[in-house]
Amino acid sequence: MNSAISRAPDASLDELAVHGRLFELYDQMLGEVDIVNVLHHTADAVSRSLNAERATIYLVVRETQELESAAIVGNISRTIRLPICEQSLAGFCALTGRSFVIPDAYDDLSHIDPRLKLNRSWDEMTGFRTRDVMCAPALFKGELMGVVQAMNSNNGPFQKSHLDSLQSVSRYVAYALYHARLYNELATLKTLEKQKAEFMKIIVHELKSPVAASKSLASGLLYATKDDPRLAPVLTRIESRMDQLLNLVQDILDLSRIKSGCPLGDVAVCDLAAETIITGEGYREQAQARGLSLRIEVPETPTPVRIDLQGYHLIVSNLVSNAVKYTPAGSVTVILQQQGTWAVLEVSDTGMGIPKDDISRLFNEFFRASNARRSKIQGTGVGLAGVKALVERFGGEMELQSQENKGTVFIVRLPLHKNEES
Repeated sequence: MNSAISRAPDASLDELAVHGRLFELYDQMLGEVDIVNVLHHTADAVSRSLNAERATIYLVVRETQELESAAIVGNISRTIRLPICEQSLAGFCALTGRSFVIPDAYDDLSHIDPRLKLNRSWDEMTGFRTRDVMCAPALFKGELMGVVQAMNSNNGPFQKSHLDSLQSVSRYVAYALYHARLYNELATLKTLEKQKAEFMKIIVHELKSPVAASKSLASGLLYATKDDPRLAPVLTRIESRMDQLLNLVQDILDLSRIKSGCPLGDVAVCDLAAETIITGEGYREQAQARGLSLRIEVPETPTPVRIDLQGYHLIVSNLVSNAVKYTPAGSVTVILQQQGTWAVLEVSDTGMGIPKDDISRLFNEFFRASNARRSKIQGTGVGLAGVKALVERFGGEMELQSQENKGTVFIVRLPLHKNEES
């Protein structure tokens, strides 16, 4: 999305002219269904109307508690993603809901807030020396839709009157973002309804068998007595069927929460090295019971990544439990390492592998590899779809390498968190 626009200073600021331009531009926005174009037009309006050299519109991403925009570096569009925290001016604006003017962003900012810092990474990349900055939250019906930021490098400093105008502009921006989101949702509503219907059909189909079998077994107990030696095997079968049902329900619950955009836990910067050990070690006893060796290697230094902590546990547990489950003999290895700007999690096994024709469909909801189905090993095919969705939500990548009867390797790459000092 191209929402960072550079503008040379033009006419002097006049409030009536500002509103006139915005009304004219907003008329054009009303017919837009693409939020990318809305961001582009809105950033252009802010820079022209406020006599700013640059303007950026940040959109709130509720699922990851971040702000997202983009900038043009050379001829390439680069995505900007900022946590909603004090580590950036826009993030601080979103966190506090405050509008402010800064005469020199490289100066001491403690007069605004002792925690406030300027993120200089984009200045270093683009060669633009940010001096004067204004930020205002874009609110619609009390909900934060985004942040409007105007910047100068060589132009005259912003005044209090400029901030008043920016706050007026931010209301138009919030309205435009709200309606762009609404248009996008309406445009995809028909497809979403079809997917929902298909999803529910599969759920009912998958639940029918274990529930019906458990009910039948429970009915059989009515004809048995507590001293009947046949009772224990029946109870064992009921327990197995109910476990299958509970696993299915939990997998569907996790997937539905992920797909709805709701975080599973707190989104924070956490040390993946420690969290990988905590989750991976939970499967050591299960691996030993199957005669497998389980090796877990993590860096000695922290591996900080900003992610949904419970979601990361779900990623590791799904990959490790699958590796143990589908490995009849041999080993399971879990390796976490840092490669450049990435934290790389690799889970490998010496198990049954995945047929070549099934690999492209493995991350589809409810799909199971053909050899896994033939093995009679219980599974739902839901977990990997959720894992992939979680990884991509936080800017990560997922890779699969597998050969049938030789083993499988899952590789997860997540962006390392870099603080201002780094």
